[in-house]
Amino acid sequence: MNDKLKIKLGDFGLAAKLDFDSEKRHTVCGTPNYLAPEILQNKMGHSYEVDVWSMGVVLYALIIGKPPFETPEVKLTYEKIRKGLYSFPE
Repeated sequence: MNDKLKIKLGDFGLAAKLDFDSEKRHTVCGTPNYLAPEILQNKMGHSYEVDVWSMGVVLYALIIGKPPFETPEVKLTYEKIRKGLYSFPE
């Protein structure tokens, strides 16, 4: 938090530097509940777009109180992510 009460939050533990805009990564890494479908499919690679997906998951979790694809089993969580299966509580 800075002197103007602005909060900055970041986790760069698995960060990768992209040298040009069209560069793609092919690694499958990250926290299961926040992985984008592109990472799980790992066919064409992934880039900045997966960060936008993860921010959406974080926003959902902040509003609802849990990630949208969370299940007791990682394989089931991945299946829900691949199919885009989530809902908003009543």
